[in-house]
Amino acid sequence: MKITKHFSLKSQKQIWRIIISDTDKLIFETRDTNTKETFYCCHNVTTQENIFSDIQLDEKYYLGIEAVYKDIIFFHKFPKPDLPGHKQIIAFDIASQKILWTNVDLSFFFIDDNLVYGFQQGFEERYFFALDYLSGELVKEFGDDYKTINALRNKAENEKDWSNYLYPQIFKHGSNEKIDHAINSQINKLDIAGNVEYNVYNYLLLFNFHSKVFEGNMANKFIAFDLKTDKILLTEVLNANTTALFTDSFFVYKNLLFLLREKNEVLIYKIE
Repeated sequence: MKITKHFSLKSQKQIWRIIISDTDKLIFETRDTNTKETFYCCHNVTTQENIFSDIQLDEKYYLGIEAVYKDIIFFHKFPKPDLPGHKQIIAFDIASQKILWTNVDLSFFFIDDNLVYGFQQGFEERYFFALDYLSGELVKEFGDDYKTINALRNKAENEKDWSNYLYPQIFKHGSNEKIDHAINSQINKLDIAGNVEYNVYNYLLLFNFHSKVFEGNMANKFIAFDLKTDKILLTEVLNANTTALFTDSFFVYKNLLFLLREKNEVLIYKIE
């Protein structure tokens, strides 16, 4: 087993969110911490093609992504800066880099089987609708039928395929002798802060941890360890000097390892 550098992406802004579409489009949401503006970038994670960089919609500040479905990004706005609720549905096509449609009356609920389910908030009740995901045209009205909508949403959630993803979990001593030994060999002389996060891809042990450098400051380090050969294949310092614990600093998609470094860079390695 070997790990080779695939490519890396670095931004002058803070990486806020990472999403991978079902056609291997890697979408970044970045934010300028000074101006609070939001930007979006997109790459093909397989071919490394840069599809677009730092695009903005008309709303540059209070914008977010609800979902990515068949290479359509569904954006939402916020009612007010200090309110968590979402409003409007904006369908943006990755290929043409154009807005296909906008619905200002509904809020996004979920998407399934080529339909976007949205709702309109009444005084006490929500009223539900289904729209065509490409055109935004109204397909069906559900009124306030929560039972039907919740059944459809549960079906959509249950049918989602997460088999291509591997996310870190919290390491607990005593679960596996080889994993215990490998992790302990790297941390037993360090002053560890927080939890060690890990997972195993085939025979490759992936883990990261925070160790105290001096009072109030820590380093976040990632290690890839081959359990068959007892050898370290990769080490990366993800945060050289931090006062906060960073969780979920890595994940695997298919055979690609993603590492988030210093809030503004993603390192992507191929596992073979």
